[in-house]
Amino acid sequence: MSLLFVGTTGMLADATRHLARSSSGDIAVVSRGADGFSFGDEALDQRATAYPADWSDQRAFMSVLDDIVAAHGSITCALVWLHGRDDEVRAQITHQMADGGTLLEVLGSAASQPGAFGDIRMREMRAHPHIRYRQALLGFVHEDGRSRWLTHDEISAGAIAAYASDETITVVGQTEPWSLRP
Repeated sequence: MSLLFVGTTGMLADATRHLARSSSGDIAVVSRGADGFSFGDEALDQRATAYPADWSDQRAFMSVLDDIVAAHGSITCALVWLHGRDDEVRAQITHQMADGGTLLEVLGSAASQPGAFGDIRMREMRAHPHIRYRQALLGFVHEDGRSRWLTHDEISAGAIAAYASDETITVVGQTEPWSLRP
């Protein structure tokens, strides 16, 4: 049993801490800055192994994923933030998921558009009914006549809500109307 956190040491650090606290098992933290990440909790830090890797180097990244599963077992919980489509990396993560495991992908606002990447991933993940798949679609906040991007706290809170939700897709903030994006 292992927890996988990919690209979550920045804006998703609070969500990473929350999910690690609420789950058991070994923790694998994969990001360019994984070596510098700390949960700020000695018990969690002892369960964690840092895997410094850049997902844009697909061959090396996939090798790291294989190493994680060899050392810690299939992935029961994954929180993933990758830029762009990264089809091969996403397929490798999906392949390493345990039956009944939860894969939560955080996607940018462009993925929310009809026919865009969010829809594509939903169709792809239907082929993996043994995985509990969730999407957190990041949007923006429009208040007092102005729009802004989400804060790190809002992003983490949205990811936590998406993980706990019975809904497959959770919109964090708003994605419409598209013309109001900052």
